[in-house]
Amino acid sequence: MSKENVLSGDTATQKILARASGRERVDVGDIVWAKVDAHVMHDNQGPFRMGKDFAELGLPIWNKDRFMLTADHHNPPTGDSQSKVLNVTRAWAAEQELSHFYDAEGICHILMAEKGFVRPGALVTGTDSHTTNTGALGALGVAIGPTESIGVLAKGEVWLRVPETIRVHYTGRVPEGVYGKDMVLLALRDLKVDGAEYKVLEFSGEPLMSLPVEDRMTLSNMAAEFSAKSSIIDVDEATAEYLKNAGVEDGWEAVRSDEDATYAASYEYDVTDVSPQVACPHRMDNVYPVEEVDSPPLQRAHIGSCTGAKLLDLQAAAAVLKGRRVAHGLQLLIAPASKDIMSKAMADGTLGALIDAGGVLLPTTCGVCAGRGPGQLGDGEVCISSANRNYKGRMGSAEASIYLASAATVAASAVKGRVADPREFIS
Repeated sequence: MSKENVLSGDTATQKILARASGRERVDVGDIVWAKVDAHVMHDNQGPFRMGKDFAELGLPIWNKDRFMLTADHHNPPTGDSQSKVLNVTRAWAAEQELSHFYDAEGICHILMAEKGFVRPGALVTGTDSHTTNTGALGALGVAIGPTESIGVLAKGEVWLRVPETIRVHYTGRVPEGVYGKDMVLLALRDLKVDGAEYKVLEFSGEPLMSLPVEDRMTLSNMAAEFSAKSSIIDVDEATAEYLKNAGVEDGWEAVRSDEDATYAASYEYDVTDVSPQVACPHRMDNVYPVEEVDSPPLQRAHIGSCTGAKLLDLQAAAAVLKGRRVAHGLQLLIAPASKDIMSKAMADGTLGALIDAGGVLLPTTCGVCAGRGPGQLGDGEVCISSANRNYKGRMGSAEASIYLASAATVAASAVKGRVADPREFIS
C-alpha cells in the first residue's frame, strides 16, 4: 500500500456534479444545487417519517418515472410497529399512484440497478447509506435523510458540497477464492471506518475490472463503511452489457477521471497473493487474512444483504457447499437480494444446492442484516455474514459477535463450524 498526491485535472465526481449543476466545471469545496437523475426511498426512511411533511407542501412528485419506493427493511413484519410502518408506506404509495413501488421484491439498491434506474454519469440520491452501490455502474450515489428527501421529491434537486476523491487502485491478478468482498475489506483495514468521511472512493485497476459487475457492486456498496460520501468505478463493456440487460441501452455517457486528476490520497494494492479477508468483531475495519482468524464455534451463518446476496454470491457459496452439509448445531440463513436473483438461483440449481446443504431460505429483503425479521442473533451467539456491518447489536443482541466475509468464506465456515478458508473447498 502506498500514498501519493496527484495534481491537476478533474475527477469523475467533479464532472458528474458539474453536469448536474449546469456548470462547465466545479472545484472541490464548491456548493452546488444539482439536478437529480433518480431517487430512491425505502420503508424505514420513507413515508412513515416524511409523508405528512411532504403532504403539507401540496406539491406533486417532480418525476414519478425517476422515483422508486421499496418496502424492504420491515418486510415481512414481526411485530405491530413494523406492520404500522409498512401500512403507512403502502398507503402513501397508493395515494401517490406510484408505478415503481416494490413490496418485498428485493433490496432497494439491487432493484435500482436491476430495473434500469442507474446509468453512468447520473446523480442518484437515496434515503440509505448504501446508495453508494450505484458507483459500480459509473453513477454517483449520495445518501440523504428523509427530510432532505422531501426537497428532492418536490424539486428534483439536492444541495451538495463537491467532495474530494480518494483513489483505491488494485494491481496484479485476482486469485481463486478471492472476491470483491476481500478486496474492499483489504482497503477498509487501512483506511478505517472514518477514513473517507465526506469523500468519494474511486475504485480502479485491472483486477477490479476483471470482476463481474455484480461483484464490483460489493466495493461500491461498502464505500459507506468507510464513511464515504459516494463511490465511483469506471465503465466498460461488462457494464454496458449489465445495463442492456436492465433495459438501459442508450441515453448515457461514461464519465472518467482525467489522468492528471487531483486526489486527496491514493492507495494501491497488489492482490496477486492476497488471501480471503475477514472482518472480526466488532468493527468493519478489524480485518485479518482468513488463515489468521481463530474464531469460536459459530451458531449462525448468513448469506444475505445488498452487499452479499447477489447471484454471483449465491453461486460462489453453492460451489463450496455442493455435496456437503453445514456443521451440526449451525444454522445457515439464505436471503437472496431480490426476487429476480432468487428466480435465477432456482433455475440454475444454485438455490437447490444451498438448501440441500442445510440452508434456510428467507425473504428477499434486508431482514437480519438490518436487525429485523427472523434469524436475529441472541446473547453470546457467533455469526459469520456476507453483509456489510458487524458492530454490536447490528443483527440482534449487543452481546452477539459478527464476522464479515465473502459468501464463499461464509459457506466454508458453515461447513467447518468455525471461520474457514473457502480455498480448501474450491481448489
